Amino acid sequence: MAGASFILALTVPAFVPAAHADDHDRAAYYMHSFAKCVVRGDKDSVAALLNEKPGSAEANAAMQAIGKRRSGCLKVVGGGGKLKMNSASMRGALAEQLYTDEFSSPPDAPVQGEQPIPFQGSGDPDLVSYDVAACMATRDPVDTDSFVRTDVKSEAEKAALSKLAPTLANCVPTGTKLGFDRELLHGMAAEALWKMRKGVSSGPAAGQKLD
Repeated sequence: MAGASFILALTVPAFVPAAHADDHDRAAYYMHSFAKCVVRGDKDSVAALLNEKPGSAEANAAMQAIGKRRSGCLKVVGGGGKLKMNSASMRGALAEQLYTDEFSSPPDAPVQGEQPIPFQGSGDPDLVSYDVAACMATRDPVDTDSFVRTDVKSEAEKAALSKLAPTLANCVPTGTKLGFDRELLHGMAAEALWKMRKGVSSGPAAGQKLD
């Protein structure tokens, strides 16, 4: 999956919450704070970004435009220095914020006993991680929603992942090695849920079949 970097120029404040003290957690804290500010002021641009193929030139251009247009959000979370973020991580943070902002309650559970139809992926090998997240959200939307709303590295997240593990495993095509961590899975799952609940297609129907 393409993963260009997205650079936000922002100052690291003198005070950093103890819960976000190390470099990775601090970067994630600023990234999510930025995403929250962006979604609060420009939902339409975030929605448009999510309709572009992840990692594409169009998606990266849209993300850069959001950064420029919402530059005031950088002042909200701090200023000075430069924070370099992977584009997939930034997309995920924006998707997570947009989803939780627009949907305060979980989706309806599938009808009990109803067998899920075979999931059709995009057929694009660069998007297999997004396809797997979409499959997971389609087959178990309630537990996927619960996972998205947990904090990364929390006990609640661990419990939510444990419940999702069988569904996630069944959504991974045989022999496929996925390239996301828990933070990226949060964003990809949020994007999948948002698209599902908004009726936005995640990809062409005639794609890779996941049994």
